Amino acid sequence: MISKGKYFQLHFIILLWGFTPVLGKLISLSALDLVFWRLILSIISLTGYIFYKKVELNVSKIEFLEILFMGLIVGAHWYFFYHAIKVSNVSIAMAGFSTITLFASIIQPIIMKKKFYWGDAIYGLIILIGLTIILSFEGGAALGVIYGILAAFTGAFFSVYNGKLIEKHNSSYITIIEFVGALLFIIVVILLQGNGNFELQLVSQSDWIWLIILSVLCTTLAFTLSVEIMKVFSPFTVIITNNLEPIYGVFFSVLLFGESEIMSSKFYLGALIILVCVFSYPFLKKNEK
Repeated sequence: MISKGKYFQLHFIILLWGFTPVLGKLISLSALDLVFWRLILSIISLTGYIFYKKVELNVSKIEFLEILFMGLIVGAHWYFFYHAIKVSNVSIAMAGFSTITLFASIIQPIIMKKKFYWGDAIYGLIILIGLTIILSFEGGAALGVIYGILAAFTGAFFSVYNGKLIEKHNSSYITIIEFVGALLFIIVVILLQGNGNFELQLVSQSDWIWLIILSVLCTTLAFTLSVEIMKVFSPFTVIITNNLEPIYGVFFSVLLFGESEIMSSKFYLGALIILVCVFSYPFLKKNEK
């Protein structure tokens, strides 16, 4: 039986992730530069943790390349996610990102070699309805939605695959190698966009503060814990709980940006639908077993 402490840990991770869209809005850098510095700082902090804990990093070359490839997917996910915010806004990006549950319900049975469960897909659809109510957007925002959907697909893919990797490897090792792979992806994209030139924006003092918070707390800590917790929860359970992220994101936005982010009645209706789904899901899975 899963302890209450594990559920608290899962929601703590989602709470940290819920702050990332707000940080993406606060940081003035482009999506590529933001993700580049996020990864540099995250790799530095995680390397320090690995040395402190004396974590053994022993895998075969094939396993190393497998994890590194997942890192490329992670890099693509973060680029799509923050690019969606930069070309539109947080709400529009999260509207597209809300499809992550549907993608996960399809991807998990394939990767984990489990029977497809229609209940997962139905829950995904209900949550999508709730998020659509919350994140209603105006016309002309197609680009932000498209990048949000791409972020959802890549996010669902590496999250589910990490559920497979954690069965054999240490979470810190998975995270550090995936971060290296993600950094390689971002460097290649920067070079391609710069026609072979590697150019970065100057980072302001305020951006450094937000980047450190984003990298150490919302990335290194949250990402490592999210991989580790898949020893207890299925990837789909983690992903479906992650649908609370938009709610936390709007809450933080109200605190930081004031009345311009005040929630409408639609938000509360959509939030209620999501909360009912998220908190009833563990009981559904228990009855299924």
